[in-house]
Amino acid sequence: MKKSFVLLIMIVCVFTSCRKNRFGVLVTSIVTIQAKYPTTYSQPLSSGANITLTNITDGSIKTATTNSDGNAIFSDVLPGSYTISANKNLSAAEALALTGISSAVTLNGVQNTATVVGSQNITFQLQLQGSAVGGLVIKEVYYTGSRTPSGGTYFSDQFVEIYNNSTDTTFLDSLCIADAFGNAGLINATSLPTPFNTDNTSVYVSSIWQIPGTGRDYPLAPGKSIIIAQDGVNHKDPTLNPSSPVDLSNAEWETFNQRSDNRDADAPAVPNVTRLYFTGGFDWLLPVFGPSIIIYKANFASLQQVAIPGATPTTAPRIKVPNNVIIDAFEALKDGSSGNFKRIPIALDAGFIFVDDTYNKQSVRRKTATTINGRRVLQDSNNSTADFAKIALPTPKGF
Repeated sequence: MKKSFVLLIMIVCVFTSCRKNRFGVLVTSIVTIQAKYPTTYSQPLSSGANITLTNITDGSIKTATTNSDGNAIFSDVLPGSYTISANKNLSAAEALALTGISSAVTLNGVQNTATVVGSQNITFQLQLQGSAVGGLVIKEVYYTGSRTPSGGTYFSDQFVEIYNNSTDTTFLDSLCIADAFGNAGLINATSLPTPFNTDNTSVYVSSIWQIPGTGRDYPLAPGKSIIIAQDGVNHKDPTLNPSSPVDLSNAEWETFNQRSDNRDADAPAVPNVTRLYFTGGFDWLLPVFGPSIIIYKANFASLQQVAIPGATPTTAPRIKVPNNVIIDAFEALKDGSSGNFKRIPIALDAGFIFVDDTYNKQSVRRKTATTINGRRVLQDSNNSTADFAKIALPTPKGF
């Protein structure tokens, strides 16, 4: 009996030693996060940056704002693994003083794994990166797919919604949409992060679709959006998937992959976006575990084709899209522990979102920041973690 009691005490000590010392006192640390501007800025340290410290294990969050020395100080931080993220929005006037360019900028920084052990004073430095705030944003991405009445998987009802978040009409002619190359997480035992993740200047994409037009053919008014469907049909039709949550027969555009075997059906009532580059199968299937998507404008001929490191010679290269032509980016990964699988540079998207499962009808939609005279202004901090919310069912053109 005595031995069993001693063993029990030892087990309790093992499970509590990471948080308490031998006197039973909680052992915590003081953590300082220093936010640094990009090296091209006129000042080295960023005051007024919003810092978030997230415990990877239990999801608890601490927030603080950097002081005049660029430091955010967190006391009583428990031992564990954390994700650190930073965000700061610069007005056009602030950006002019720091960069010489009068254009509003969103700055972000992230460190996916920061280890804190007990009874330490530890400092982490975050190098901020930024990109100009754009007018067009990715509003909703429905990628999970749905189940058929018999329990089968159905992914043809995927769509991406693009929204005009500005105060002016914009023209969609020549706008491109593309999916970034790479795994969304540890899908299987051999899954690896994208080999392109060391290049923070560009996104490497697998397939590219473009809205046609000569320049002013396709206007989009402020507060309005378009749907780009994988297939522009009513997916609730009994001959397709009556369990699907969407009717996309009124989509503005659809992707159509013309093939000799005719496996991708063309919806005649919905116009096709132009296929510029394609490396997929018979249809534009977004990864159901989590896609990374960009919208941009650039001449396709000006973009570099890059072989995938370690791939066979017959594997199609990926297209390198520089950050400076990208209008908006979105990142979804498999789960909250998949941060190392990011495919989008943090200058474009500092975070990521994830859903509960595949083929469960869940969608992800951008949050509303404010409403001005009936026009919704959507949140756009270049951070999918903060800007998007998981929703139970997709809401094309809705909120």
